[in-house]
Amino acid sequence: MSTRPAGMSGYAALPRIAGWGYLVATALGRLPMSMIPLTILTLATSATGSIAVGGFAAAAAALGEAVGAPLSGALTDRLGQRPVLLVGVVVNLAVLCTFTLTAGVSPDAVTIALAAAAGLTLPQVGALSRARWLAMAPDDVHTAFAFEGVMDELVYIFGPALVGILAVAAGPHAAVLVAAVLVGVFVTQFAVHRTHRLVPRRQPQTGDADVATPRISARRRAVVMLIAFTGMVAMGTFFGATQTSLTAFAAEAGVPDAGALLYAVMAVGSAATTLSMVLVPERIGPWTRWWLSAAGMLAGSVLMMAASTIPMVIIAGVIAGAFQGPLLLTIFGASGSVTEQGRGGVMMTLTASGVVVGIALGSAVAGALAQVGGSAGGFTVVVSAASVLLLLGLTAAITTATRRRMVREA
Repeated sequence: MSTRPAGMSGYAALPRIAGWGYLVATALGRLPMSMIPLTILTLATSATGSIAVGGFAAAAAALGEAVGAPLSGALTDRLGQRPVLLVGVVVNLAVLCTFTLTAGVSPDAVTIALAAAAGLTLPQVGALSRARWLAMAPDDVHTAFAFEGVMDELVYIFGPALVGILAVAAGPHAAVLVAAVLVGVFVTQFAVHRTHRLVPRRQPQTGDADVATPRISARRRAVVMLIAFTGMVAMGTFFGATQTSLTAFAAEAGVPDAGALLYAVMAVGSAATTLSMVLVPERIGPWTRWWLSAAGMLAGSVLMMAASTIPMVIIAGVIAGAFQGPLLLTIFGASGSVTEQGRGGVMMTLTASGVVVGIALGSAVAGALAQVGGSAGGFTVVVSAASVLLLLGLTAAITTATRRRMVREA
């Protein structure tokens, strides 16, 4: 599988390969993934009058998604994406409607259980779209994954903003129902798009060599996936802790509603640099890209922790954000490079589920530390997550260089 950067002109190949309808479906089909956790938090809190119940419901939804994502990925590898996604749409819509109608009426335990079910059945459009690109555009994977990364950044900017607008204008019930409509329309469009036929299904083991990645041993594949998943957990921790810490910083600065805007600045910068990753020459390998991006994130994190004014934290956030998108792209690329034929669904969803776990972890730990030590306490989690990412990248880079040197000497 080639991942050769094709330059900015490479993006023009994507609609030719998949069609504009596919690009719209994969972009809007993942929008509910950024909306549903917040809609659950908002509606559960409003309906029950308890922020604790809202928090538990949001955490249950995140845990459900972390479990459901790789399970659905494994099913798509066996049964195909279309049937699994269509069943997921029906079940998820039923759960969301039930949650909307019963929140505040049913016992709190039922509300939390329904939130967990909503996360468990949430269709994983972003990860499954990456699995499709592995099959339908092996020579343009780098560009396709960059596009996917930008879509992720954009939906995580506009999704929460849309929830806020709907909740204020029409109430939290409307926000949940709009998310459900998006699932029903665009996930269905994604599910039935002709490209689902191009994704190979997993076949029973026959002892033959893996035709897709013949030079990759099972041990190396497992190591790379472990590094990628751990990296995704650290990335999610970075995201969750940054959101929480910036919210705390904004409150300390006297503008408590500005936390989301500060985080949006990071996401916009990240989208721009992710787009430009196709310009990075191939000689700069994935592990080098990994540790360089992590180093940039660490530098921005340290500056955020040291910032004392809004302009300073914005500058620091722009620096950190400029590197978070490229690193996310690099991690997905590492997973894709060792994906066996017929296992794209489970590999991509497993990798993506690490972010969900990390966001919950980062938000919880940073929130607890910010409660005691202010935003600086929360930013220690951000710095720690970036440090873990840097350590992972450097370790993988050094190990790879050492192995290559030993092979040459042998």
